[in-house]
Amino acid sequence: MIKNYFLTGVAILLLSFMFSCDNTTADPINNTVNNNNNPGSGGGSTPSITGPRILHKINVNNVTNQEFVTTGNVLEKAIFKEASGPTSFLVGTVTYTSGKITRVKFAQEVNGAPANTLSYDFNITYDSGGKINYTTCQTMMGTMPNFNSEYTYTYDGSGKMTKIVEKKKSGSTYTHFTNYNLTNIGDNITKMVTETGMTNSAGVPDLSATVLTTTYDYTIYDNKINPYTTLPKTFFVMWSLFHPINFPSLSANNLQSFNIAFPSPAPGVAGQVIPGTYTYLYDTQNYPVSDQTQSQKYLYKAL
Repeated sequence: MIKNYFLTGVAILLLSFMFSCDNTTADPINNTVNNNNNPGSGGGSTPSITGPRILHKINVNNVTNQEFVTTGNVLEKAIFKEASGPTSFLVGTVTYTSGKITRVKFAQEVNGAPANTLSYDFNITYDSGGKINYTTCQTMMGTMPNFNSEYTYTYDGSGKMTKIVEKKKSGSTYTHFTNYNLTNIGDNITKMVTETGMTNSAGVPDLSATVLTTTYDYTIYDNKINPYTTLPKTFFVMWSLFHPINFPSLSANNLQSFNIAFPSPAPGVAGQVIPGTYTYLYDTQNYPVSDQTQSQKYLYKAL
């Protein structure tokens, strides 16, 4: 269960991306609410883009919280600022084979150097139709092996992902499982329920033991373009397995409201529920360029 403790801290970090705000008044690019006549203005904004684009950065309070390093439409690296300090980052490095992403490694960097902390190394395979069908993840604590996971995927008739099954190993012995159960409406993921419990040594779930359930309700989306869809979907599947708060990055539209219901800490005690909202301003091409407070900016590169 080491991963779950580590990811609790990551969840706090990711939620901080959502709710960061300040009182800046600079207009975003192509602001259709405040800036129709001057689409190129705004603190740190890139010039107006009217054609194909790719997400480059997300800035909060004029600080880069997420950066996507790309050449053309090829993602090479994703950098996520951590809350622990101004020089601490979670870095996802991407490897390709024959044009497909076959490896994504997440590791912490401090002051530009690898940190001696948990890293997650995902290796990805595809079926004959090009869908992800199997993933392994080797987790290291510094240079020491920590645990391994195996993931298998289920799709519906239209090709939408509906379930991911994770089986975790300590050495060669299976110990735990997590089921990620996805509900899709149209091209958006509207619910994701995780079920986590123990397995026997062969990886068969032990349903007589306690199974912990966490429910992520992604309740409201807009009808505009999700900027993460300009980047490779496979990367965000791995990013979502790193923590399920990220599953809406796989949706076609932008999440506006969600609730996360965590397991009860003890019988008779209600589990924690975290609600949240996003707000957006859009450009004339229907891409988000900021939140309503204009403290969170979405910056793109033209393709």
